[in-house]
Amino acid sequence: MIQDLVDAVQTLELNQWRIKLPVAFVLVAATTYLATIFSYARTKYCSNEDGQEPPVIPYWLPGLGSTIPFVRDTKAFIANTLRKWGDNTPYTVRLAAFKGYLITQPEHFGPLLKATRFLTNKKIMAELMRDVFGTPPNVMPMYFGDNSGIEPTPVPGTAVPSHQRIWQNQHADSAQYLTGEALRGLATRFTSVLSEAIASPNDSDPADSGDWVTMEDFYPWWRSRVFAAATTALFGPHLGRLNPTLEHDFWTFADAIPTLVKRYPAWMAPRAHAARTKMLDSVKKWHAHAREHSDYRVNNGDGGAPKWDEYWGSVWLKVRQRWGQDTGIMDDDGLASEDLALTIACVFIITRKSSHGANANAIPMAFWYLIEIYRDPALLQRVLPELEAAVQEEAASSSTDGSPAVFDLSPVLASPLAQSIYAEVLRMRISLLLNRCADRKDHRIGLWTLKKGAYMTLPTAHIGYHKKAWEPYTDSGKAPIDEFWADRFLVPDEEDGKTKERGEEAREPMQEKAEPKMRFSTEHLNGIWVPYGGGALMCPGRHFAKQEIMGSVTVFAHYYDLEVLSGRAPTMDDKFYGMGAQQPAEKTPVRIRRKVGGWKYTKQN
Repeated sequence: MIQDLVDAVQTLELNQWRIKLPVAFVLVAATTYLATIFSYARTKYCSNEDGQEPPVIPYWLPGLGSTIPFVRDTKAFIANTLRKWGDNTPYTVRLAAFKGYLITQPEHFGPLLKATRFLTNKKIMAELMRDVFGTPPNVMPMYFGDNSGIEPTPVPGTAVPSHQRIWQNQHADSAQYLTGEALRGLATRFTSVLSEAIASPNDSDPADSGDWVTMEDFYPWWRSRVFAAATTALFGPHLGRLNPTLEHDFWTFADAIPTLVKRYPAWMAPRAHAARTKMLDSVKKWHAHAREHSDYRVNNGDGGAPKWDEYWGSVWLKVRQRWGQDTGIMDDDGLASEDLALTIACVFIITRKSSHGANANAIPMAFWYLIEIYRDPALLQRVLPELEAAVQEEAASSSTDGSPAVFDLSPVLASPLAQSIYAEVLRMRISLLLNRCADRKDHRIGLWTLKKGAYMTLPTAHIGYHKKAWEPYTDSGKAPIDEFWADRFLVPDEEDGKTKERGEEAREPMQEKAEPKMRFSTEHLNGIWVPYGGGALMCPGRHFAKQEIMGSVTVFAHYYDLEVLSGRAPTMDDKFYGMGAQQPAEKTPVRIRRKVGGWKYTKQN
């Protein structure tokens, strides 16, 4: 009897705790939310204090802040923040023990991205190398410890040895080998390798039969066609030859990047970590083979070395290898992580790393370019002649005999329409969380102070669709900013108008004026068209990225016809939000046919 009474009391107490704990949790969460709302309102609307931190985004969980919604779905978190609280001020975001700032105002983007004397992206780039590309712990102090800047002259007061100034070296080498003659050589090699790869029809591929065939999903077919050309042009043929499953391994790793960015340990994300390990092993195997057959110390840094090497690919890879070895810190694992980052940049994108976000847009961005022009017959008829102008040579009778066409991209790169399509595709399909950090002292923007050491996050996907900022570029509202418009970056060519005024108009005053000649322009778009970042830290490989995108589109259009069956572009995969080039979230069914001959041959017959 007594035992029954004791058991009843214990059961009652247990049941009470089961009720009390959830109630206590709700009360704590509600109190926290109300307190942070009060703090937010006081900072934003009531305080007259100049130089304070931006208002903190209200949150429910003490100690965690906004960590859970931010990590779970960054895109939704930013969208909900702006919907609830507006986008007329910067915000402070609490993320557990850390804090950062969310910047969404157009007037702040340009100044913050240009303020490279005071703001850097060193911290986020170092973390990406560690978390995504697996740089070993013994190498990481070089990334985090280099505070000497990116200019040839170190920041005053710093004492980093010249042979360990990793940020300055990467910035300088990227600029040297991704511009000028080196750039032209890389772009020519890329289009040549791609043209050679698809010149001969593949008997096992229905798309090469010469008949119209239906393809369930165009994107996997497209990326498989371009992958080998993108890697061979920069790294040479042996990276792929030594690793027969490289393409599969690469895309498995690329799909794992959103997981790795969130810093999940190996026991929580074993597949993601295994995918990275497989790619690192492939790069190390290639490095060992290249070192065995070609001396990386004989490079353009010494003068006179070829600009392309069978084993290393671009001479840039030899220069990178030599510099890494000479640091005295980089080992085989660290060098592999560096070049793994470059393979991602070459094919995919993660442009927050400025020196490696070089030519990263190629495959996904060219896919979006193709979808946009082929789903609009009127636009296709306008742009095909612009692409055709790049064809220099082709087989005398038919492209099916295996003789590849030769391309000179100069006319395409100078075409106002082709460039405007390129810029519009990047505006709509590049999503970056550009990060800056005040390394030395607090930074002011307007009335607000951003504290030293805290991240400033600038979402390009928001600014690229900012209705007020882009209002002058909507053709008086007829081309909304959330819809693709090929002519958005075309403006009247004033010089052409002046020439006509001096000549024809004087002789034929009664003749109706012709439509003004248009030119491509991104003038006056500072801070709102930022697919490659901005300021001195702007992606140095943006020129190669442009030539890869437009070059692969040009080569495809020479060899194939395409129809987009749905008549629309697929939705984007939010998994890659903030990481650069967006991939399609759904299948893209098309009809495709290999051309017999090509443009010139078709015209002759």
